[in-house]
Amino acid sequence: MPDQRRHRYEAICEASPDAIVLVDGDGRITYANARVTDLFGYRPDELVGEPIEILIPKPSRSAHVAQRDAYIEDPETRPMGANLDLSGRCKDGSLVPIDISLSPIQSECGLEFMAAVRDISEQQALRTKYQTILEAVPDAVVVADATTGEIVEANEHVTDLLGYDPDELVGKRQSMLHPSGEGDRYRGLFETHIATDQAILSQFPDGADIYVETSGGDRVPVEINAQVFDRQDRRLIAGVFRDVTARKEYERQLRALHEATRRLMRADDREEIAGLVADAANTILDYRSNVVRLVDDEPRLCPVAVTERAQATMGGRPEYRIDGESPVSRAYESGDLLRYDDVRELDDGHDRGDARSALYLPMGDHGVISIVDPAVGAFDRSDDELASILSLNAEIALNRLAHERELERQNERLDEFASILAHDLRNPLNVAYALLEGSDAEPADELEHTLDRMAGIIDDVLTMVRSGYEVDAVEALEFDAVVEECWANVATAGASLRVDSAGLFYADSTRIRNLFENLFRNAVEHGSTSPDSQARRDAVEHGGETVTVSLGVTEDGFYVADDGPGIPPGERDHVLEPGWTTDETGTGLGLNIVLEIAQAHGWEVDVGESESGGARFEFTGVHTAAYDESFAVDT
Repeated sequence: MPDQRRHRYEAICEASPDAIVLVDGDGRITYANARVTDLFGYRPDELVGEPIEILIPKPSRSAHVAQRDAYIEDPETRPMGANLDLSGRCKDGSLVPIDISLSPIQSECGLEFMAAVRDISEQQALRTKYQTILEAVPDAVVVADATTGEIVEANEHVTDLLGYDPDELVGKRQSMLHPSGEGDRYRGLFETHIATDQAILSQFPDGADIYVETSGGDRVPVEINAQVFDRQDRRLIAGVFRDVTARKEYERQLRALHEATRRLMRADDREEIAGLVADAANTILDYRSNVVRLVDDEPRLCPVAVTERAQATMGGRPEYRIDGESPVSRAYESGDLLRYDDVRELDDGHDRGDARSALYLPMGDHGVISIVDPAVGAFDRSDDELASILSLNAEIALNRLAHERELERQNERLDEFASILAHDLRNPLNVAYALLEGSDAEPADELEHTLDRMAGIIDDVLTMVRSGYEVDAVEALEFDAVVEECWANVATAGASLRVDSAGLFYADSTRIRNLFENLFRNAVEHGSTSPDSQARRDAVEHGGETVTVSLGVTEDGFYVADDGPGIPPGERDHVLEPGWTTDETGTGLGLNIVLEIAQAHGWEVDVGESESGGARFEFTGVHTAAYDESFAVDT
């Protein structure tokens, strides 16, 4: 029976993937399985009868005898993974990293001790690689047990971030890294991370920042890249902690610049904008010494806003020519940011007090922001970016102000023009109405209709000049109905209208009529082959040579074309400009009004040649719905 049990043990041992040896109470090997050959190079029979120390490195043998005897006196099962740094000696004298589990067993020979030996060379290589990566990461790394939260490892960078030596953290709870009294909150955050496998933790679900607490009690905002992994049957979580103090400050500055931009856009004059820029550079970006110069009428770059520190350390600041050799002038002329790590190297004779580093940022054609600091190399790329944002916002604000001033001047001129136009046209209209009052002739009705239309045009011009071409609202309009109504409002005499394709299109019902009527007038007045404008009108009035105007709805717009003499290719890019006309009596505003109305709708206009060689105006970007056989309109 004992032999049978021994054979069963040996059968089990031979099936094991690990090298197994049995040792008696004297420390001699009584059995070895075949795996010892793979691991140590010995045949099993070469080991039987030898002391176990034959497999121990020579420098450790004497110490091992004492450890062996102590274990035999008080044996207990010790599983693998005890985190001991062990090596085995092979037959050729080489060493191999191993892990050992020990178990006392009762055999027919009495109490023996089983040692299962495992080659951990691969794990050791991975461990070395892992350690190398751990130390190569430029941020603080802490590895903790994912179940218990116990810290098992930390790299050297934790000292830079937290002030702790890495060994001080091992064995402590991970919660000690975070602000005191908030352990439960942070534990819940990491449990959620493990459950959802998020990659980066930058804030709590409520948007609150994540902090670590240093050994000195300071709170530091961090971003944590946390990864869960398994090692030696143990689930771990590695947290890479990155200090985001600088990033948070950058974000705060961006938000503050955004608010400052709102104030810039509300400013009423250039001096106010300059003052706001200098204040923003001082209070938001912490550039204490700065000057904002604006271009005057000379033109020169004149200091308009100077911070107290700039005034105190550099005194009154000079004016510069816009085409001079100073850094201010060069930044203005080039339109590019200029940065000097030590402005004294310029040696240009300008007194800049204790200033060493300097930034010069143009604000378009309006001026330059000068920023200096007493430290050498004080500005970096982040400073460049933030200061550039400020200068760009200042340029936009100054452009807006200049545009508003120009618009005010243009509006004053336009209003004066509209008043003159209304006055000069209304007087002859009133005379014509007075003459019609005593007339019963049939043509009088047509003349009265025409005069009414002229009065309507005057009102439209006044509205457009004073209110602009803005579109109030668009609605679905029937293309052919609108076209025919507009055709009826134009003196077309013998000219003819043809709608090639009908449908619906979306437009402002008032503005679109101005567009069509101007195009129709242009086609009729220029449609005759006669080169003289008066001759063309006479031909139209007496039923002579006339023009056919054709229109149609397309997939994304519509067109208006005629079979007249057309527009020369060299002039097609100019016909929509204000003032363009071939008629000595024309105003040159008709086609420009067409362009303005189209652009107010968000449409594109292309001037080309029709199939018959006449003019063709193509409108695209229009919301249309062409009629087809499946299209039904309620009646």
